[in-house]
Amino acid sequence: MAEATTRMDEKEAPEREEDLERLSQKTPPSRGICRRCGENKPVNRLMLCYPCWVKTNLEENGWRQGEPHPDWCECTLTDHGRRTDGN
Repeated sequence: MAEATTRMDEKEAPEREEDLERLSQKTPPSRGICRRCGENKPVNRLMLCYPCWVKTNLEENGWRQGEPHPDWCECTLTDHGRRTDGN
């Protein structure tokens, strides 16, 4: 019976965690093909250029293409529509 408990303890033992300092640190690509627009631009870790990343984040919050950006959006794109446009 003692053998059975030691075997179970061996199976239940958590796997050895990898040392995070030993893992290779890979830098994201600085330029590449954007997954959304397909242009060769500077991209982030998600492989999206800045304008596409902003649009993706806005779409997650209900924004649609062609609408002015919401007031809470603090991006640096020129797509921010103003309420006075058209007056």
